[in-house]
Amino acid sequence: MKRNRFTAMLAVMILIVMMLSACGGGGSPEKNAAGTGAGDGGGDKTTVSIWVLNDQAAYLEPIIKDFESKNPDIKVEPTFYGTDPLKESLKVAAASKTLPDMWFTWGGSLGAFYPENGLTMDLTAVAAEHKWEDIYNPAAIDLVKYDGKIAGVPFHLASLAVIYPKELYAKLNLNPPATFAEFEAQLQLMKDQDITPFAVGGKGGWMLMRWVEQLIEHYGGVELHDQLNALEASWEDPAVVQSFQKLKEWSDKGYFEKGFITLDPQEAETPLYHGLQGFAIEGAWVDLTISQAGVDPSSIGIFKFPTDHQPVRMSSFAEMFQINGSSEPAVQEAAVKLAEYVTGQEIVNEYIDQYGSPALQQFNTSEQSPHTAEMADMIKDGNFLISDQALPQTVVQKLFEAQDAVILNEWTPEQAAQELQKAVEAHKSNN
Repeated sequence: MKRNRFTAMLAVMILIVMMLSACGGGGSPEKNAAGTGAGDGGGDKTTVSIWVLNDQAAYLEPIIKDFESKNPDIKVEPTFYGTDPLKESLKVAAASKTLPDMWFTWGGSLGAFYPENGLTMDLTAVAAEHKWEDIYNPAAIDLVKYDGKIAGVPFHLASLAVIYPKELYAKLNLNPPATFAEFEAQLQLMKDQDITPFAVGGKGGWMLMRWVEQLIEHYGGVELHDQLNALEASWEDPAVVQSFQKLKEWSDKGYFEKGFITLDPQEAETPLYHGLQGFAIEGAWVDLTISQAGVDPSSIGIFKFPTDHQPVRMSSFAEMFQINGSSEPAVQEAAVKLAEYVTGQEIVNEYIDQYGSPALQQFNTSEQSPHTAEMADMIKDGNFLISDQALPQTVVQKLFEAQDAVILNEWTPEQAAQELQKAVEAHKSNN
């Protein structure tokens, strides 16, 4: 029954994506010069097709070329997508049985979709044989598991902290807040100085979600937040209502940029790098973005969101490479080899300035990536899985809708909580 619903749902998605493509949407994939598409002849070479993100191209393209030079019997065909187009294209390819041999995805409910539907290679035996426990962070391995089995090769282990421009903090004579009250006082101080406190782009929902989940952690505490993410507590809990009330209050006070709901996240965050706005929530990958904006990453400071609960936990998630369970054994072997090469210590250390937050136990850092080690150390006190991976995707979409509806005065905080609980109940009844 579950598979029938899965097939029907994805058939509808195929039709939607085909219609969007016909309208000339801007989310089309990009291939590098070497990529010629699936089915391209490669002589005696084993060809591995891989789908990854556009913003990974800068370092993955040279890594792939290095890999091919060291493995002349393997040809790699990468295709690069934007974040949302990759998610959509993978789902459509899953329905049409045209998944690539290997693809980038996230942990939690996003990555679980593929092993849940029997589409990925079980890497448990490979992990044991190749001694992954000596290579990758144990937390990263746990986060790429589904139903007790390893469903992907760990790529990144990311934690998120509040970032701020040090120059602005010095100008306002501020220090990282120790309490939630201190944090709110800083928000108002910035607003009084005609500085927009939050650098947030609401397009896509996930950037605003980072603040909402921190509010839920603050008002609900560690135990309730974990229960909510596990769908073991009601989303109509007063702590959820309080979180939406605070979000609405922040918006009404003008703490967000006007019209931020439709703003692109990267566009919205750029002024912060230049000291023109106050706060964002980001992972260590932001060092590269800051550098690309012509700013020294060390000019940005970080702190944990002050939830007034102990331990003060950080939102976190894993990213991975999954391998097609239907690819030929030789192709699967080559894909595993490629994934382990890309995520190995030698490559990570060479490309650390661009790599982000490696999933390894040990790696080097540099002046161009100052926050990588700092965030890796901060997460030791505790973490929770980021909401858009912890929750089922139907609930995630309702959360995104609820955030916007509260900001736009379409739903009250109470209605937002009610709608979320309805989505949870619908998910449970369908599964």
